[in-house]
Amino acid sequence: MAIEWKPLEDIKDGAVLAEDLYDGASFKVLLSKGTRINKEIIDTLKKREILWIPVEVKGENFEKIRNSIDFDQELLKVEEPIAPGIRLSVPDEIYRGFITSFKDLSEQLKLGERIDKGLVEHTLGAVVDDLISQKEYVVNLFKKHVSGFLYKHGINTAILSVMAGITLSMSRYHLIPLAKAALFHDIGLMFLSDPEYVDIGGTSNREKILQHTTIGYKILSTYGIIEQREILDAVLEHHEKYNGTGIPFEKKGKDINFYARILQIADAYDSLTSTSSEALKLTPYQALKWLLVRAGKDYDPYVLNAFIKVLGMYPTGTRVKLNDGRIGTVIRTSGAGLLIPVIMVDDTLMDLSKDKSVWIVSVIE
Repeated sequence: MAIEWKPLEDIKDGAVLAEDLYDGASFKVLLSKGTRINKEIIDTLKKREILWIPVEVKGENFEKIRNSIDFDQELLKVEEPIAPGIRLSVPDEIYRGFITSFKDLSEQLKLGERIDKGLVEHTLGAVVDDLISQKEYVVNLFKKHVSGFLYKHGINTAILSVMAGITLSMSRYHLIPLAKAALFHDIGLMFLSDPEYVDIGGTSNREKILQHTTIGYKILSTYGIIEQREILDAVLEHHEKYNGTGIPFEKKGKDINFYARILQIADAYDSLTSTSSEALKLTPYQALKWLLVRAGKDYDPYVLNAFIKVLGMYPTGTRVKLNDGRIGTVIRTSGAGLLIPVIMVDDTLMDLSKDKSVWIVSVIE
């Protein structure tokens, strides 16, 4: 039996509740799994401002949900390397395996099946350990993709969050929960009728944002995938804003969950650089500028500073023009400063910290 979260106005008499429904304030069970919904119950839920509930679906609806889990060969397509011989921070074969694992897990979730939590821990642990072992990051270029956005987005956000967490000197003990919060932060979107919805921090559609964060929180806690309250809170709070204008609680500054303050920056960067939306089609350099403008407003400036140390002021993939007229592509930071990267020019690596006669004069946007 599959589960579908539906808005209250679409619920018909006789619908069966797929999971226990909790009161948002006291976390007590309001309605038990298996309860048959009627008009009286719907009216009560409206008064409590509970606008979405999980219901059982079967037959044609079951197959509709199974078919709606968007996954095709585009997700596993091998991307062209950023430059010959360059090892990305997360090698392509590992990245594709990560996608497959997350896709399988997400499908199980949506179909109401049991989840192998051990597999999740093992996969995230392997990625975290690999990133910890690296001295320099060649950040994967997360190409724009039309299908399967939620799978790639969760994975990209987790990778970027862990990189920032390592820069913040977080231990492995905290990096794995951070990766888990980032991986699942948008899982609630899978249970909505508009799963391709993308938000990068704006609150123009507060109801939609609140729906997916709340549903994600309930799904993860109900299935026992995540038990640590701090991780669940990160999923719930990843659309809070540093200046206190976010949702759902309008928390401000350091009152916002720390994991959430990290993953929301990674979330925004990936949304800006790897979605297919024309409105959000930014280069890595443009996306970084977009984030910098919002430091202290939307995002924690301390955390954003760590994120910049990962990317450099010229993020991986940025095309630059040199003082001698040549064009190059930024590979990574040099370790000598945020403005002095290692670039690829004519299939040759150049560390600008070692060649003082060459410098960047402009960014090609």
